[in-house]
Amino acid sequence: MVYRMKRLTMRMIQIILGASLLASSVNLSFAQDRKSEQAIKHRRAGFTLMSTYFSRLLQTVEGDRPFNGPMVISDARTVETLSRLPWEGFVPGSERGETKAKVDIWFEEERFKNLTIELERKTSNLAKVAETGDIKKIKLAFEETRDACNACHKEFRKK
Repeated sequence: MVYRMKRLTMRMIQIILGASLLASSVNLSFAQDRKSEQAIKHRRAGFTLMSTYFSRLLQTVEGDRPFNGPMVISDARTVETLSRLPWEGFVPGSERGETKAKVDIWFEEERFKNLTIELERKTSNLAKVAETGDIKKIKLAFEETRDACNACHKEFRKK
């Protein structure tokens, strides 16, 4: 009888431990999903803000918005800062979910990294050129920055 009780007790402990492990793995899975969701939200927010300020520059270089030197400088500096923010949101697991990122990002990490560095370089140049107040030079720097954005979109963004 004592032997049966010990066996039953051991079996109960095994069941409880098994259930605990299962529950903790489910919690880890939910935590990973939350982490991925937060990463996606982070990078989408960065891209949305960058697009907003980049669009303001587009309106200026196309003549749809009056040229305002201090505003152009401010917008270009903001784009420069924002161009550095989204990349930390590309974490493993964030290829799933509500995202326009292609999974190729995680298979071609070196290429993706090079394109992000190029974008950062172009946005820095745009911010420097904006300080000249020369609309022709600003337009050229804007177009080079836009081309850097498009290069990454072409390879790594779903349509």
